[in-house]
Amino acid sequence: MFQNKSRIARVALGASVIGALALTGCTAPGQERSTSSAAAAESCSSFKGKTIELVIPYNAGGGYDVLSRVIIPGIENALDAKVIPMNKPGAGGLLAINQLTTAPADGSQIAIVNGTGAAAAILAGAQGPEFGFDDLSYIGRVAVDDLVVTTNADSDYQTWEDVMKSDGFRFGSTGRGSSDYIVANALIKAFDLKNAEVVVGFNSQAETDLALIQGNVDAIAGPLDSRRTSIENGETIVPLSFADEAPAVAPDATVFSELDLSADAEEIINGIKLLTEYGRPLVAPAGMDEQTRGCLQDALAAAVEDPEVLEQAEKMQRELSYLSGEELANDVVPAFDELPANFIDVLKASY
Repeated sequence: MFQNKSRIARVALGASVIGALALTGCTAPGQERSTSSAAAAESCSSFKGKTIELVIPYNAGGGYDVLSRVIIPGIENALDAKVIPMNKPGAGGLLAINQLTTAPADGSQIAIVNGTGAAAAILAGAQGPEFGFDDLSYIGRVAVDDLVVTTNADSDYQTWEDVMKSDGFRFGSTGRGSSDYIVANALIKAFDLKNAEVVVGFNSQAETDLALIQGNVDAIAGPLDSRRTSIENGETIVPLSFADEAPAVAPDATVFSELDLSADAEEIINGIKLLTEYGRPLVAPAGMDEQTRGCLQDALAAAVEDPEVLEQAEKMQRELSYLSGEELANDVVPAFDELPANFIDVLKASY
């Protein structure tokens, strides 16, 4: 259940297009930092017995809550500290991060972020985020949202080709600015789906799922983890996946390498893929001293290889996809500056 992705490369498609990010290699926890194990342990001794709040910007029981509680024991083991999960929902996950950026940068408060949603809101200049990319210290990415499109298993839309031939296709969404709205809107623009729309007004993912199963909408575009249960139950199928290979739970799904994309479509799809590389990172307030930040980074790197964490991740069907804080700060975030204007326009239209 653990993918250790340790090197990220940006590939330009034309003068201003960000292409796919190739993630290769294997890095042991803390490899990026040259400090010896003994010296690192000594320098991080200030965390021993300390209480750290891990802010979760959503309600208890959801995907971010489960993922956070999976990794907490590993961070505690690495730092010999107590990590307390704190659920602070509001503003689509942005309220808690707004508050985090004004907290002391001493390692006492960290947070897990809906990176895809936060990045999209910042790039679109949307109301909600009161912070920018530079207002955060990056501890490391825990997971990515493997995006899929799901349709009703009994509908006429069994393949992505069926969707592209549709007239009046309806995506379900919890509302503008949500990841399911952003991805759906991007697909409508990229493939010029005829008379397609995104139907909003659902109060939760559960309501959107029910609408799909009842046939009130034709599809949902969003994270695989959120759709896994309905797929495994045979209620929905996956005609399209954003991953390089079709997921094991949906081996017949179409992937983008199988499609003949126009240049504009490729720019939009690659933009969505870049946002997903931001994933679900752990962050802290900006201005954190290098030693404190390094201790937290090393603790997360150790946590994602902790046997207790891996066992629980598998049990809860949560796939970990680690990327170091340095790689987030030095490779992923700078790549946002190179996203093409037509993709930024798609983001702006999603708010």
